[in-house]
Amino acid sequence: MRYRRLDLNLLVALDVLLEEGSVSRAAQRLNLGQSATSAALGRLREHFQDPLLAPLGRGLELTALARQLAPKVREVLSLAGEVVETSAAFDPARCDRRFTLVASDYVAATLLPAVSRELARQAPGASLVLRDLPLPRDGDVVAEALEYRRSDLVIVPQRRINPRYPCEALLSDELCCIVCAAHPAHEEPLSLAAYCAAGHVLREFSDGQNLSLDTQHLREIGIERRVAVAVQSFALMAEFVVGTPRIATLFRRQAESLARRYPLRVLPAPIEFPAAAQVLQWHPQQAFDPALAWLRQVLAEQAALLDQG
Repeated sequence: MRYRRLDLNLLVALDVLLEEGSVSRAAQRLNLGQSATSAALGRLREHFQDPLLAPLGRGLELTALARQLAPKVREVLSLAGEVVETSAAFDPARCDRRFTLVASDYVAATLLPAVSRELARQAPGASLVLRDLPLPRDGDVVAEALEYRRSDLVIVPQRRINPRYPCEALLSDELCCIVCAAHPAHEEPLSLAAYCAAGHVLREFSDGQNLSLDTQHLREIGIERRVAVAVQSFALMAEFVVGTPRIATLFRRQAESLARRYPLRVLPAPIEFPAAAQVLQWHPQQAFDPALAWLRQVLAEQAALLDQG
């Protein structure tokens, strides 16, 4: 559709091009070939009589006009999304949608089973796809999940939120330690010296990166732990602590859940770690999607019940 000689479909391409500042990355997000994306940029340049993305060194830089256009284009698309998603009152009982939610295995284990049960009760025709937090190519987990992975919602630690996306606080928790209940190596309270001397079970990404709150905080205060075992899931930590003098540091809710199934003791951490909060984020263009608004409400309600418990 054209409006004042501009194909309005090009606004979607313009939004992504201005955000990425790269034809190749924009093509990837738009699921278009690079030549088609370059052609779209050419048509936009012709319409606005401006390069929009100008060569700078080995990359591209937004022109002055492009910087003026960027927030306006995003606002237009957000309003368009609001119009498109406006419908009669949402009825979860008639919903057959497939929701994709990105979260850590901690959130998946502590919050999402209750959410899944609520979906089964209220929206039996809906399905839920859970994906682990992606390893971001540029350090931005939220954009990676919502833009590149096209997920509906993402739950991230508060320190990793992206302020460009709407957000809502969900969960709060604290870090603690688990040790083998039958092993005499550790007393309560756990001393800092014992903590530092022990072998530790840590969670790492598949490429060896460790972005956990405890690891980052310990590095900031100059404490390095001896890594005895590295696993890719918090849920696996118990298996590698039982029967050993090892220690694992994880969130209290998950520690207590594991201690109900394994011979473990939950001990306060000998270090004061920062508060651990989990935040829900979504794409601004989906802010008025009634199905996602309903799912966000379900998440908030179940998180509140978890905090009360």
